[in-house]
Amino acid sequence: MRHVSALIVKTLMVAAVLLIIMSGMYNYPAGTTVGLSLLIVGLSYVIGDIGILRVSNNIVATIADLGLTTIAIWLIGPLLYGYGVPFSVAFLSALVIGVGEWFFHKFVATLRRQEQPTPQA
Repeated sequence: MRHVSALIVKTLMVAAVLLIIMSGMYNYPAGTTVGLSLLIVGLSYVIGDIGILRVSNNIVATIADLGLTTIAIWLIGPLLYGYGVPFSVAFLSALVIGVGEWFFHKFVATLRRQEQPTPQA
């Protein structure tokens, strides 16, 4: 259940940011932006939130998410949109998502604590 809640929150966050920046500010198609959002959520949840966050800390995981998201938007975005995404646009989008990731990682940590069994006396 923890993964479902986390994925819903992360998907809403990433989609909202990308729709505002990529589609709202830079006129990339909204439908494709939602698809890019889902791809980024899948990659960053598995690599950043399940992998890196589990073995490091919030700072390392947030920086990793920033890098992964920048590269994904910059390199995968053109494959989905059919035309290039400037690195500055990819980085700006990833930077805003990175701020959200900082708080998202705190949310994930809270979910983990709630799921741990309490010791029996």
